[in-house]
Amino acid sequence: MALPQALENYRKQYRKIKLFQDVASVLHWDSEVMMPEEGREYRSSQIAAVAELTHEWMTDISFLNQIEAAKKSIGELPEWEQSVWKRELEVLMEEKEKADKLPSEFVSEFARVTNLAHAEWATAKKEKNFHSFANRLEELVQLSKKQADYFGYTTEPYDALLDSYEKGAKAAQIQILFSDLKKSLVPIVATAPKFKNPFPGVVSIDKQKKFCNRLPSLLGLTTKESRLDTSNHPFSTSLGKGDKRITTRYSETDPLSSIFGVLHETGHSLYESGLSSMPDWPTPITEFLSLGIHESQSRLWENQVGRSLPFWEFVYPILISDFGLTDKELPFKELYQYINSTEKTKIRVEADQVTYNLHIILRFEIERDLINGNIQVKDLPEIWNAKMKESFGLSIENDAEGVLQDIHWSMGAFGYFPTYTLGNLFSSQFFKKFTEEYPDSHNKFSAKGDFSDLLNWLRKNIHSKGKIYDVDTLMRDVTGESANSKYLISYLNGKIEEVTK
Repeated sequence: MALPQALENYRKQYRKIKLFQDVASVLHWDSEVMMPEEGREYRSSQIAAVAELTHEWMTDISFLNQIEAAKKSIGELPEWEQSVWKRELEVLMEEKEKADKLPSEFVSEFARVTNLAHAEWATAKKEKNFHSFANRLEELVQLSKKQADYFGYTTEPYDALLDSYEKGAKAAQIQILFSDLKKSLVPIVATAPKFKNPFPGVVSIDKQKKFCNRLPSLLGLTTKESRLDTSNHPFSTSLGKGDKRITTRYSETDPLSSIFGVLHETGHSLYESGLSSMPDWPTPITEFLSLGIHESQSRLWENQVGRSLPFWEFVYPILISDFGLTDKELPFKELYQYINSTEKTKIRVEADQVTYNLHIILRFEIERDLINGNIQVKDLPEIWNAKMKESFGLSIENDAEGVLQDIHWSMGAFGYFPTYTLGNLFSSQFFKKFTEEYPDSHNKFSAKGDFSDLLNWLRKNIHSKGKIYDVDTLMRDVTGESANSKYLISYLNGKIEEVTK
């Protein structure tokens, strides 16, 4: 049955907007990976122009008229199709209403400033000098506060920004969740074992690249639909159907940094690949549900799979061959213990799975106070260093290992950090359910490096659902209960018990 013309018209316009949003993603990816340094200023203007154009299309009255006509024509469809279309237009209207609150000139300026800010942040980090970035960060904070005012909020400005990443989430609720989680994590950190780096000296970047390039395909992301590159900060992005980009960074003394960067970003891209396979892609409901759910996919592949014994039983022979080592030079037991070691570190992206959430809680507390006006940009290094001392007992030696270590604030992404810990909670709950349904999966992991059962399970239960449900409905549909922290705590305790036997 052919779609009513009003639905065809609406989707045609929506897909034009989506195409240009993907064009913006190409520009962003290139600016982080391939673009020569001198191209930054003009590239920021290109990105701003595309952002302004897509925003104008989204907020134009003619598009609203097309949506309203589409709503009226839903009744012409068979009854079984109507609920899906109603949900699609409901999701779109939520997105559109949010876009309508932002003036086009603000969207353009925000896009321009964040693109410029990234290069300035990278330079400041390299020079270990926060003050050279402070003025730009102050500009970003003010723009973000203005954005919060445009969106509106009932309790605090930070809620308006948080909602963009995790719809419906409130800072006060997350504070309670994180406080309870911190109480459970502190005693685990106190008793968790620490194991030394077993790598015998330097492992060249070329050798690491050889091994890392195997990982996406091993997990199910083929080289025909993805590529792996190097960037200052690991990230992944979807440039459209069949085009997923991953980056990592390399340390010659600790190859686990690049390996787990690839595993994490592959998880993100597998989710995007699954979304792209949904019927009628692209539509408003073939997008990712929330950044917490997005992070659950990356953290699941990074931790529940990537730090598991079956995974390393399979990849260990490949790794020592690619690295030009012997099993005596890099004993399996010492490597596996180091992979699951717990140690308080200064750098979030290099943190182990136990202490990682303490890093997120620290950032959440700081950025919430910053956006709500309780602290000032100029005081960030001092505040950051004091919190690191309080939470980790560590002294920060320079800004690069302190307040400048993360890319997020240079992107204007205030409200993003909490979704990492939400992702850890979700991933543990999802993986527990998977292992209940596939109790022999570990044998396929270790004997054949076959992760298809897990990927297919994720495709069926999460990827193929897109935005059809809200987060709580999805969690209950997949696991039988709302999200909670008990599965993450159980997983972490079990992991510690495993490596200390």
